[in-house]
Formats: sequence, C-alpha cells, structure tokens
Amino acid sequence: MSDVQWLFLALALLYAWECACWIRRGSVAFTTWLGLDWRAQHPGTLVGNQRGGFILAPPLPPLGTVLTASTLPLSVSPDGVLAYVATNVNPGWRPPQNGRFIRFADVRNVRAQGRKVFVHGKVFLAAHSTGLANHLAAELARVAKLEPPQRESALLEWTRAMFDLKAIERRRRELSSHSRPLRLLTNALFVYLFVAAPVVIWHLGFKLSWLGLLLGLLALTIATAAMFQRAHRALFPRAGDERFTHVLTIALSPPTAMRALDALSRHLLEMFHPLAVGMALMPKRQAAEFARRVLLDLKHPARPICPGEDPRVHATERHAREVLRTVSEEMLRQSGLDPDNLCRAPAPADATCRTYCPRCDAQFTVENGACADCGGLALLTFGQARSEPPSPLGEQP
Repeated sequence: MSDVQWLFLALALLYAWECACWIRRGSVAFTTWLGLDWRAQHPGTLVGNQRGGFILAPPLPPLGTVLTASTLPLSVSPDGVLAYVATNVNPGWRPPQNGRFIRFADVRNVRAQGRKVFVHGKVFLAAHSTGLANHLAAELARVAKLEPPQRESALLEWTRAMFDLKAIERRRRELSSHSRPLRLLTNALFVYLFVAAPVVIWHLGFKLSWLGLLLGLLALTIATAAMFQRAHRALFPRAGDERFTHVLTIALSPPTAMRALDALSRHLLEMFHPLAVGMALMPKRQAAEFARRVLLDLKHPARPICPGEDPRVHATERHAREVLRTVSEEMLRQSGLDPDNLCRAPAPADATCRTYCPRCDAQFTVENGACADCGGLALLTFGQARSEPPSPLGEQP
C-alpha cells in the first residue's frame, strides 16, 4: 500500500472509533439512521465491562442521531437519599453502586464537580455525565430545604418530570431546529474526505492536489466547529466547559468533526427516564416490549434488592421504586397501554414447563425453585399472578 492509502486507512479507523459510543450501565441509547425508526441499544456485554459497554452509531450518510437516557443512580424518599437502585434498565447485571445513605436532615452543602456529586465535601456518587451530576445536585439541594411533609409531593413532581412526553418532544424539535446546518456540514465532510478527496488524488495526484484538499478540509472542520458551538450554546447554555472541549477537538480532528452531531444530541434527553424516551421515539410494538421489561423489573427486581440491614435504607429504596412504578404506569395509560396487560404471565412454552420467573419470564420444568439469573428470585407456577406491592402514594391522581 502507498503512503496515501495508509493515510486514508488510518482516517477510516479513527472514524470507526468515533462511531463507537461508550454507554454506561443504567443508560439506554436510542439510535436512528434515516430518522424514521428508532431502536434501543444497551451497553454491549462482549465489548465492555461491569460499568458499561460500546454501541455503534450509524456510520454512513445520512448520518443518524444518537440520544441517551439514564435512570437516576439514586433512590430518594422523604426521609433520605440512597446511592443505590435495585432496578436495572439494561439486560444483565447491575452497575457497581456504593450504597451510601444520608438522611435529609443531615444533607448540607450539595454540589457537583465533573461527574461527581459531593455532600458535606465528600463524594456521594458519580453520575453518568456532568450535566446529570449538576441536575442531581440541584434537585437534592432543593428537596433538602423542604419540610418532610413537602418532600413527598416534591419527589413525585421530580419523577413525573422524567416522564414528560411533551417535554421530550419539545427537546427533539429544538434539536432538529438548531442542528440542520451542522447535519449538512457533517455529511458534507464525510463525502469530501472519503469520496471527493480520493477521486481528486486519483486523477491529479497527491502532489498537485494536497494543498487544495487540505484547505478545503480545514474550511469544513472549522465551519463544523462553529456550527456546533452555536447549536450547543442554544441547547446547553450552562455547559460552557464541555462546549469548549468539544469545539476544540472538532476543529482539530476531521473524524471527530464528522461525528459532531452525536456529541450534540447524545445528552439532549439524559434527564428523562429511558422508558419515557422509548415511548416517545420507538414504534408502538417495540415500545410496548421495552415497557414490559421495565415494569417487570420495577415490580420484581433481582435479588439482593437492597444492601445492608438498615430499615431506613430498605424503606428508601422501596419508596423510590414504587413512586417510579406508579408514575411509569400513569404515563403508559396516558399513551394508550394497559400496564396490567403488559405484565401478564407468559404462556407455557410446552407441556413440560411448570414455573416461570416473574422478572425475566424464563420458564422451568421444576415445581419450585429460584431463578439464578435474577439473583435467586422465587419462581411462580403458571396461572399464579404476579403479586404487586401496594403503592405508597395511595390512589392514582
């Protein structure tokens, strides 16, 4: 291979690396190529670790969009806040969690630094992004200032905001409006670098064409960085430090510039629950399947449910999960889906199947037992309904 061919191979490999997005466990990526059908992607188990994994963004023009949504990495009740959640929106294992618990009466000086949330000057937890860390710190500080009777309604309001389908659609429209010039530039840069440049070099030779091609490449990358800065400021006005880093890398790296739309869109919906984003984006059938899995996990989380033996810790985890379940079912009903129908028991796969796991729907031939994949969750016999714990909120509003 010639030196020019090696150069384009290196650029292609760098671009392929830019298409690989690292997603932390507890998050779900929603991707589309042509902007018509969205699909959910979970952190990969083959190329990843216990904290997360890679997903592949659409690599070819028209370059698609990547959106991520995350579950809160904490459980909150009127009594306190726990850096642990029993539910797992992804297939497989839970992400590592420290299980720290603080009563709201003891919460003072909440702040975010990078992805970490500090309470009393000590690290309480690490969020999935700097934006989410800032959001968590602001909400915890707000709730901590309230009297205990007011915290219940404040937590319910916070949870409902994560399932606001109208707000999700509004953010999508904002992205579409502010990203049009950037989308055109990123696709133009891809065609310029991987189609136009090789054709020009083939006909004119590298010595005659390299300067003109380099100037054109600089013009496109700088224009892409400028459009990214403009769109990012409109969508994320408070993320100045993050914006500066992105603009600098986009201006200096053509492969990064071609994926600038991913950097812009990826954290657009991170404040919303993955179930709400899935309902807003995916086709109804796929959204219903995703909703079923999320609801079953909320009702029957894998064992162990909670760390330690402190009753306050268990009460906080249970309260937060039941609030989340109540609001999830409320949102699903508004979207035309029946939560009870979604969570109905499966039909036996054959005559030998006698029991099933209420969380993952795995079927077994034994009369009694536990599902090892769900941490030892007790099996149910076919015809036995999944029992549901009472909601701490009482009747649905």
